[in-house]
Amino acid sequence: MGILLLIVLALQSAGPAPSNNDPFVGLRNQWASDLHAKHIEDSLAQYAADADFVSDAGRAHGTDALRSLFQNVTATLDSDLTFTSERVEVSGDLAYDSGTYTETPVTRATGKVQHLAGSYLTVYRRTNVGGSGNAVWLIVEQVWTGGR
Repeated sequence: MGILLLIVLALQSAGPAPSNNDPFVGLRNQWASDLHAKHIEDSLAQYAADADFVSDAGRAHGTDALRSLFQNVTATLDSDLTFTSERVEVSGDLAYDSGTYTETPVTRATGKVQHLAGSYLTVYRRTNVGGSGNAVWLIVEQVWTGGR
């Protein structure tokens, strides 16, 4: 069930490990925490309205498709997820975070436990939200590979 790895992203990059100035460590951790806690609307708040989530199971585009994907995943699985960022680059209002993940999903109906690992790539866009003048980073593209 590739969807169960909604877990973001593909493209393992070689390169220097992110510095302590990594602006996305909090966003990665919050994303994993929201998934674990099944806080779907909080998860969706991290995405731009036109965002895509790409995994071995296909592409989900936009808020409604992401909501459906997250509802499906959180209704069937309990998940523990850890990210290891390997490269972060920021250029103007665009940035990306690339690395690996490990996940231990448990299928609620059967109790089946899996141990998964793969690569992720998350592309962010700095966006002003609600006309407040406060710019935040939102996910515009998230790709996950692996899950085996």
